[in-house]
Amino acid sequence: MPKMGLLLIILLLFMTAFFMASLTYAISLCLPNEVIYEKMMNAIVLPIFFLSTALFPTDNLSGELSIAVNINPFTYVINVLRALILQGNIAARDIIFVLILLSMMCVISLSWALYRLKKETSL
Repeated sequence: MPKMGLLLIILLLFMTAFFMASLTYAISLCLPNEVIYEKMMNAIVLPIFFLSTALFPTDNLSGELSIAVNINPFTYVINVLRALILQGNIAARDIIFVLILLSMMCVISLSWALYRLKKETSL
């Protein structure tokens, strides 16, 4: 695997983790206690995970399941990571699309987390 591919993999994993950390922090600031937080995170994370291509390919999907998998942003991240790991290269447009998608998601989740933090600390 070329060094550029490895750097892209690290960047994509970092951006995904950053997005999820910001999102979970913002959600935790909206909820009254940790019991509700655990249930809420299970209700969010598990469907996102199972409706991505992490466990199965999209080749034979049809109907509503195909639509749900295709609107899941993590489907695209996982597909790019899989292509980088298995093939060693990927089309630049796919990488750029995923980087823009993750950048937007990171900005939105961090902005929401900072907004919630300011609201909580300005009591």
